[in-house]
Amino acid sequence: MKLSGVILLFLCSASVFCSLNAQQISGTVYGNSSDGSRTTLPSANIYWEGTQTGVSADSDGNFSINRPSGGSNRLIASFVGFQSDTIVVSAGTNRVEFDLWEGFVLGEAVISAYRRGNYISRINPVQTETITVSGLQKMACCNLAESFENSAAVTVSFADAVSGARQIQMLGLSGIYTQMLDENIPTLRGLSSVFGWNYIPGPWMQAIHVSKGSSSVINGYESTTGQINLEFKQPNNTETLFLNLFGSQDGRMEANLTSAVPVGKNLWTGLMVHGSAERMEHDYANPEQDGFLDMPKTQQINVYNRWLYENEEKMLESRTGVKFVYDEREGGQMSGMALPRYQIDVMNRSFNVSNKTGFAFGNREGQSIGIINSFTNHEINSTYGAKSYGGKQNTFYSNVLVSTLISNSFHQFTGGGSFMYDRIDEYFSDTLTINNTPHTPFLREEIVPGAFAQYTFAGGGKTTLIVGLRGDYHNRFGMLFTPRTNIKFDITGNIIFRVSAGRGFRSPNVISENIGFLASSRHYYDIQSVKNLDIEKAWNYGANLTFFIPMPVGESMTVAVDYYRTDFQNQAIMDMEYDSRRIYFYNLHGKSYANAWQLDINTTLFRGFDVYAAFRMNDTKVTYSMDEQLFTTEKPLTSKYRGLINMSYATNFQKWKFDVTAQFNGSTRLPGNGYFAPEQRSPAYPLYSSQITKKTKRLDIYIGCENILNYKQSNPIIEADNPFSPDFDASRIWGPLMGRKVYAGIRLTLGEIK
Repeated sequence: MKLSGVILLFLCSASVFCSLNAQQISGTVYGNSSDGSRTTLPSANIYWEGTQTGVSADSDGNFSINRPSGGSNRLIASFVGFQSDTIVVSAGTNRVEFDLWEGFVLGEAVISAYRRGNYISRINPVQTETITVSGLQKMACCNLAESFENSAAVTVSFADAVSGARQIQMLGLSGIYTQMLDENIPTLRGLSSVFGWNYIPGPWMQAIHVSKGSSSVINGYESTTGQINLEFKQPNNTETLFLNLFGSQDGRMEANLTSAVPVGKNLWTGLMVHGSAERMEHDYANPEQDGFLDMPKTQQINVYNRWLYENEEKMLESRTGVKFVYDEREGGQMSGMALPRYQIDVMNRSFNVSNKTGFAFGNREGQSIGIINSFTNHEINSTYGAKSYGGKQNTFYSNVLVSTLISNSFHQFTGGGSFMYDRIDEYFSDTLTINNTPHTPFLREEIVPGAFAQYTFAGGGKTTLIVGLRGDYHNRFGMLFTPRTNIKFDITGNIIFRVSAGRGFRSPNVISENIGFLASSRHYYDIQSVKNLDIEKAWNYGANLTFFIPMPVGESMTVAVDYYRTDFQNQAIMDMEYDSRRIYFYNLHGKSYANAWQLDINTTLFRGFDVYAAFRMNDTKVTYSMDEQLFTTEKPLTSKYRGLINMSYATNFQKWKFDVTAQFNGSTRLPGNGYFAPEQRSPAYPLYSSQITKKTKRLDIYIGCENILNYKQSNPIIEADNPFSPDFDASRIWGPLMGRKVYAGIRLTLGEIK
């Protein structure tokens, strides 16, 4: 070949090579939330793997980046609060789209060091606070009921002074109006609505998503004040083996083990085991030493086996889980007290099996089908002194969802059908002479087929709109129509406004949902009336304004202000006001509502030092109506306000972590002795807690103290020396039952850290 030809060939090759390396790749970064909404992510980071070449997306999530010379072909997109996504960009490709999913994948300990304990979603149209693994580890956090100590949105309290049962409040109302979801499967319903909070270990969870106000219609009609969605550790995305051991000075011992291994191509399995026991008798929480155990003696075992099949080629994913819980509680008067002793015996047993399968279909982008099936069997048997209560519940839930894009990615439609079957077989008796209620059985069957449709508009990166409607036919209450709307508007890239409105329904199960009142001598007047209560109906409206303020270090400062109101049309009333020795059940006559205001501030003052502060106010009113009297008053045992501040500092590489939490809880109105009796209120009180953690790559050692100032509710049990008298009451609980608690534990990670 002539020299001129060689030169020409070289120049042509160099031209092509330079052209290839100067190739510009453009695209858009989208974010996807757990409720199915999809929108662009402004200011997302895009970079080539292993290089310093990167850009930021514009306010609409769009970007352009040059392919590096001789570098990687793997392009990565990341955004705060979302899992990163990687695309292999083949030669000749000039446009790509990223889909990031909200959430957090646990990685090396050094990576998780700078993860905030909680954050507010940027893209979810429903205001959603996510509590991360880091947030769950700021305190002992041995179960779900103890996971909200650093969240102002949810308040946790004891249901009574003898059983150890927990209950929550959200937006000024009982937790029964907040829909609980186990990865979008309804859970903690009916007989498990109170004790169930103790049956979900914190070390099993990857994140907790707390959504306020009107939510999606996809998961049913039962959500009124919001949803709490639990995200567990995934078999293909967690440690090979993790062990958490915990002990406290009051004799509480716990062990949690989680493991995950691949068992074949595209198949993984995970096993979670929990065991706990508290067998010591102690009566030192109250100076009076009233003769009652401060906390019941307990023993509990939980087992959860998960299976995941994921085939990316066939675009198929299937998740199957099997859970078992057994819990025993023994409480009441101490063994040395004279006979007859007031004793508490509670046994709960639960079994659940579920499957979620999703796959793509058709030739159009975004077309998929999701199928959910779940079966739960729950049994409770309990004795509270002279009262006995128990029951069996069988629940089958099925949901089929079809999702597709309409014309383009800005318009998404999700529709489908659901089926819920509940069979609840209960019994109640009260052998106290003055009450004399013989063994009374209740059998309730509920069959509810339904259909739903939801439209999502996420266009231009500014506005996201979700409009949903579902119709359900209830075999007892007829047709139920549930409309819900959520709107998110990005005023700027760092200022977001949300508004929501929607309706909710709930079939009441008043004894199990108020089980703490079994710990009293109050007589359930006309016990048969619980079978005749109508379905509860309520509307919820709310608005939220969130500011993301850039800071010199760390993530942006988040400032959120929100207001929500709930109006009841047909609330199930448990009336303790008309007669101090009786409880009446009936549906609302008059008005019942709850107003809730909240301010949250979350910031990083300097590297490693995070501060979260919040303040909440509640205005909750209810109308009682007996003998044609209407009495509207503040709902009892509902705190008017709560303040919270959490400060967390982590040294470099998170070798040491220091957490301090201060709470200030406002007063509550105590149940009275009559409609127009003088008002009684509890005092306001503070609570302080702290924890120190020494971290290494494989081992964490932590020690902490809850209720540092040893604050306790005085005289939590009325007539403790005569528990079978007409005035005995252990249900008027407004403050801590246990004093100062010192605890310690270890977290050990073995095998591969994925």
